[in-house]
Amino acid sequence: MALTTALRDYISIDIEAMRPEGFLEKEAAQIQATVKNVNRGHGWVPNPHCPICESTNSEIAFERFDRQILKCRDCEVGYVDAFPANTNDVYSDTDYLGTQQFNYIDNVGYRKKRFAVERLDIIRRHLKRPFEGAKLLDVGCGTGWFLEVAKGEGLDVTGLEIGEDLARYTANKLAINVRTTSLAELSLDETFDILTLFDVLEHVTNPRALLKSVSDHLNPGGIALLFTPNFDSVGIAILQEVSSLVMPAEHLFYFNPTSLRTIIEDTPLQVLDFSTKGMDIPDLYSYFRDVARIQPVADFLKKYGSLFQAVIDSAGCANHMRCVVRR
Repeated sequence: MALTTALRDYISIDIEAMRPEGFLEKEAAQIQATVKNVNRGHGWVPNPHCPICESTNSEIAFERFDRQILKCRDCEVGYVDAFPANTNDVYSDTDYLGTQQFNYIDNVGYRKKRFAVERLDIIRRHLKRPFEGAKLLDVGCGTGWFLEVAKGEGLDVTGLEIGEDLARYTANKLAINVRTTSLAELSLDETFDILTLFDVLEHVTNPRALLKSVSDHLNPGGIALLFTPNFDSVGIAILQEVSSLVMPAEHLFYFNPTSLRTIIEDTPLQVLDFSTKGMDIPDLYSYFRDVARIQPVADFLKKYGSLFQAVIDSAGCANHMRCVVRR
């Protein structure tokens, strides 16, 4: 019955829109370029132990561009063997704004229609105060495509983006306030009804501190949406270091359902809803079409992609976790 419901409720994904030809190669080139920026910039700070539980009991999951992705055998979190010493080498590089624009400009209309609307529906289901006029802060807002739709739906929106060029671009484009501080640096007087962190938790060096800041900046009864890659997903299990989610200079942590729930339990936040939804099949389709060049497999995945992804989502092993929490 649960699977029948999942298949019925599944919202299909346009594979060609989200995974155009050459997607994985383009992503790999950008990931490698960012690693090189760090190499020739301020370098790396090694992690002699797990940054979450401080255990030294880890194993190598895989390697990419001379960096190792380790998995802690004790808390199950994945992490890069070293973190960039200075985030400016990653997010304030002169190419970062152009990269973000290039990544989203071709399919921004589809993203707004398919994903922004879905995210706002999640907020409506869990928000206990009137939707219109509710204060929303989008942490790591990027080019602002989600905020554009949220603003149009009547939310009072603010962005937060540490890439200064990107923040200016989004603020000017949407005529909204986009902050360039970290969430922890905001005054405690600045509180919101909704915080959204779409693909943010994996980027920071101290996820626990970030979640504490989420709690600090939520109004009583406020909610936060946390989306982050799932280390135990079908997509990563098959593609491993080829996955576009394996980004050694940007994705510093790789959580699974166990490790994500563990760090949330250390905060005052209460989990309201947890699920996995993903792009596992689109990623595999892109791989077999462009890298392995096995077209019959790619065609098969495209034909049955919605069915397979719905099953993967329902099984809890899709490549993104979605967690709704309340203060």
